[in-house]
Amino acid sequence: MRYRRDAYEFEKIYLPDVFSGPEMKYTLALLLLADVTKKASLPGRRVSLFALAEALCARRVKIDLLSRGSEFEGKYTALWPDLREVSRETEDVFNSLIENHENAMTELVNIAEEVRQLFLSMTEETPEAEPKSAPLSEASLVEEDTEESERSLTGQTEPGGENEGYTQEKLELIMEDTGAVAEDTAETPEEAEKERARRLKPEKLEKKFRELQATEEFQALLESAEKQGHFLRQFRHKISLAFQNTGDGELNLLFTGDVQPQYMRMIAENYDGRIPLHEHYWCIKVPHHGTESHFFDFSRFSPENMMIPNGAYYDNSKKKSKNQRTSMQYGGLFYINDAHMYCSNCDCCDSYENGCSCREYDVISPAYYKDI
Repeated sequence: MRYRRDAYEFEKIYLPDVFSGPEMKYTLALLLLADVTKKASLPGRRVSLFALAEALCARRVKIDLLSRGSEFEGKYTALWPDLREVSRETEDVFNSLIENHENAMTELVNIAEEVRQLFLSMTEETPEAEPKSAPLSEASLVEEDTEESERSLTGQTEPGGENEGYTQEKLELIMEDTGAVAEDTAETPEEAEKERARRLKPEKLEKKFRELQATEEFQALLESAEKQGHFLRQFRHKISLAFQNTGDGELNLLFTGDVQPQYMRMIAENYDGRIPLHEHYWCIKVPHHGTESHFFDFSRFSPENMMIPNGAYYDNSKKKSKNQRTSMQYGGLFYINDAHMYCSNCDCCDSYENGCSCREYDVISPAYYKDI
């Protein structure tokens, strides 16, 4: 955004909203777990929630949280993430992990809650009266406004229900074992805020997380997650930001982030009847790095320009595997008529053998993608 003087600069830093609701600590717990799995980082890179938090705190910037329907910059509307879908996905993975690793997951969720509070403190409008979310060890004491979300994430059903998932009663037994007690102090608001700022420093939280990682229980949890095939890095894609221009015009932009195909189809079909996509786009940034796993057919939208930022992603990978190459469905016989393709490296494209198969194209520096 700041590489060219004439580039449009966003007024704030925008993040997917996995922080505003107390129930999102479960999602953040999975994201923290993803940060330390073997296959969690981008090729040649390692970016964690703590690294992001440290960078934001160092710059003292305000962030804004976006979810489906959020409008920002006075001209864009967020298409994804949908927090209901994120919660549903979280429930499936979380319950499968906590079943055999109760203590490690309990500690992980408590750290995730503090991470949630840290990011929430950097938003423009942090609710003044928001109660501090209880640690996992006190879930039976949470307020009524979070009860429904907690019930969803622990498999609790009404008496007589058929759901045999991880029950609230079993979770409460875990909580009794941990012995955590809710803090009830008589601090002034100013003192409470100072204590909160001291407690929620990224380096302190990261130290606590490293100590947890050193335990045998956490290592067993990590091994179990990888054996069960939970692709936690892919879980990050479930919360990826996607947005378009709020108003329909000649310069419509569709930014798809790392949105997975099943969610891209939902967005294109306007699954909830709230935000239809425009019929035509001036520019579409394709999902992920144009890889086959995230391919989506945008031909129905007659895009004038398509952006495929893949070069660095493929070049930085050690194995140079096929699943990191640009899908051949974006070129060759599948080339969208009249679309101008912007790529960062032809060598990683499966449609490039004896030369580029796209009729109109430019190979440009990856830095230019940062303008969007």
